[in-house]
Amino acid sequence: MDRLKGKVAMVVGAGSIGPGWGNGKATAVTFAREGASVFCVDRNGAAAEETVKIITEEGGKAVAFTADVSRAGEVEAMVAACLKAYGRIDVLDNNVGIAEVGSVVEVAEAEWDRVFAVNLKSAYLSMKHVIPLMIKQGGGSIINISSIASIRHVGISYVSYNASKAAMNQMTRSTAVEFASKHVRVNAILPG
Repeated sequence: MDRLKGKVAMVVGAGSIGPGWGNGKATAVTFAREGASVFCVDRNGAAAEETVKIITEEGGKAVAFTADVSRAGEVEAMVAACLKAYGRIDVLDNNVGIAEVGSVVEVAEAEWDRVFAVNLKSAYLSMKHVIPLMIKQGGGSIINISSIASIRHVGISYVSYNASKAAMNQMTRSTAVEFASKHVRVNAILPG
C-alpha cells in the first residue's frame, strides 16, 4: 500500500463502458488505493463520476473530467484542469480504445480514421502535452494500454483495432527511448 503516496495519476478512460469494472475504472481505483490523487478522464462524464465516487467513498482523492481525447483542444484543457486541481502529473495512463469489426476489405475509411483517432491519436496527444510537464518536474511514468491483438490475430476481424494498437506499441518504444534520459518512463501493457 501507499506505493503512489503523494503522486498524481491521470487515468484517461477512467470510466466503464457498461456496468461493472473496465480496465480504466479498475486502474483508477487501484492507483487511489495505493495513495495517488487521481484525475479521472472519460468521454462519458457520468462514468468518470462513478469512478470518482468509488474512490472518494473509500477515502481517496479523485476528480472527474469529461473530454474527447482524440481532440487536441480537449486534451490541452484536460491537462490544464489536472494541473489546476493537483499541480502536477506523475503518472499518465492512456486507457481508451474502440474496435470496428471488419477486414481491410470491409472496414470503411471513416471507421478506420475514427479507430486510429481514438486508439492512437489520443495517446499521442496526451503524451505530447504531459511529457514536457514530467520533464520539468523531474520525471514521470506513462502507461499505454495496448492489446494482445496488436501482436497476433485473436480470431476476430478488426484490422483497424489491431493496426492502431500495433502502432501504439512502436510509438511507446520510440517515446520510451527518446525520453528515458529525462526520467520519463514509457511502457505498454497488452491485455489479452
